[in-house]
Amino acid sequence: MSQPPRQLSDEALLTEIYSSFEPFKPPVKEAYVDCQEVRGRWDVVRELGRRITRSKEPTCQLYTGHRGVGKSTELLRLKEFLEGQGYFVVYFAADNEDIEPQDAEYADILFACTRHLVQDIRVDNHNPLVQWLQERWDSMKELARSEVQFDGLTLEGQIAQFGSISSTLRAIPEKRREIRQKVNDYTPSLVVALNDFIGVARSTLPNTCPGIVIMADNLDRIVEIQQEGQPSNYDEIYLNRSEILRGLDCHVIYTVPISMVYSERGTRLEDNYDKPDVLPMVMVRYPDGRLNAAGLAKFRELIQKRVALIDADLADQIDTQLFDSPATLENLCLMSGGHLRILMQLIQRAIDWTDCLPITAQAVQIAIEEARETYLNTIQADQWRLLAQVCRTRNADNEPQCLRLLLNRCLLEYRYYDDQGKLQRWHNVHPLIEGLAPFQKALAQVPSLPFPWGEES
Repeated sequence: MSQPPRQLSDEALLTEIYSSFEPFKPPVKEAYVDCQEVRGRWDVVRELGRRITRSKEPTCQLYTGHRGVGKSTELLRLKEFLEGQGYFVVYFAADNEDIEPQDAEYADILFACTRHLVQDIRVDNHNPLVQWLQERWDSMKELARSEVQFDGLTLEGQIAQFGSISSTLRAIPEKRREIRQKVNDYTPSLVVALNDFIGVARSTLPNTCPGIVIMADNLDRIVEIQQEGQPSNYDEIYLNRSEILRGLDCHVIYTVPISMVYSERGTRLEDNYDKPDVLPMVMVRYPDGRLNAAGLAKFRELIQKRVALIDADLADQIDTQLFDSPATLENLCLMSGGHLRILMQLIQRAIDWTDCLPITAQAVQIAIEEARETYLNTIQADQWRLLAQVCRTRNADNEPQCLRLLLNRCLLEYRYYDDQGKLQRWHNVHPLIEGLAPFQKALAQVPSLPFPWGEES
């Protein structure tokens, strides 16, 4: 529900609006916009939720998407849906307290799941995880940075030791290898204790609770580490240790780096976990270049809802009072390429160039030019021609160069269903790249080809 209009100075109002478009924070519930219509009908309840609600056995799913497209927002929406169905959901953003993205292995993820389960579900009697830690306290207490006797701690204190060990794992690199080695050695017994805990936990939950769900978010932020002659940490986590990750006796959703899905490892992931779900971009243009009015309307709604939390009257007049014209707003949305985080970043940067409302076309253009500079610094000399070829064909081959450009968001992927109900998957360069001189030069050197969707407009 919108709050009443506030009487704020221009500077205070701009500050509030700026904060409402924080690009690294999921929106409040009131600002959520359902974009499935312009994301190839992708719906988190259907894609991930129904596998949980309709399965009689524990499920383990992988979920991914480009950074900043709204994965966490959709997971939190799924959490709300499942809780409405009676499930007990344990959600955590792993990179906040549990893992160090620059140096992460499967033991970190397993221990993070352990920590959040034991902290979120209260089991007073016969707590298998507390007993597991108690039996190993002499070897683990240094890692928890504690000299106390485990038996002398209250139950809350005993449970808190999982958090202490997890914090040490993240914050103290020199201890990380030691903790991992101990957890690796204890992995079989830890998985048994975890499943025993899940069984006991079910008995403490209401009889109407159909199950427990773990959502491990932000694992896609883990950086891949490859040492010569050894599998990468990605392979070790998701492929070589898949039986451990799938071994929990409850429903689990792990986020996974999109580079694993867009690689030769994609089929192995599907063999081990079923097909990973990919959250698509919002489509603001059709492949033939025409504007997608539905996609632009969704972005307009997104902006309106966030502004309405600050000033309802301003939200009703975003074409003239927030921005200086409908064309300025449309240009901003189109230049985002349908990428939510880039939209937020462009809005914030345009506000940086604004002293009083409305946000002008010039402020938006400056934000666009500054964002283009990032791509100019990112793209290598031998990649311009490849980008031009994709622009001509609307198709990115599944080869290393194209994959790198997809991961860098130089190329974007879109999906939609045509009038015959057939799923169309296509690619294009990011709109911010199209105005760069090296791209225009490369485009002029790539011959026009028969366009699969008719003439480009």
